[in-house]
Amino acid sequence: MRDWHSCGTTHCRAGWAVHLAGEAGYALERYHNTALAAQLIYRESGAPINPCRFYDTNEEAMADMRKAAGVEA
Repeated sequence: MRDWHSCGTTHCRAGWAVHLAGEAGYALERYHNTALAAQLIYRESGAPINPCRFYDTNEEAMADMRKAAGVEA
């Protein structure tokens, strides 16, 4: 986890959830860590997520998000 933000992608899925939650998300991230903060945000939004999904490739993550949204590729 110490290399969380070294993936070189635009933004990881967990980090994006934290970012979209605004200051409350950043406070959770500071208190816990990015992965747990994102899990809590997803849970409270009614869309719990397995934290393993935070390590998906871009293609796998997009496919999972489309599936969750009910959208076909």
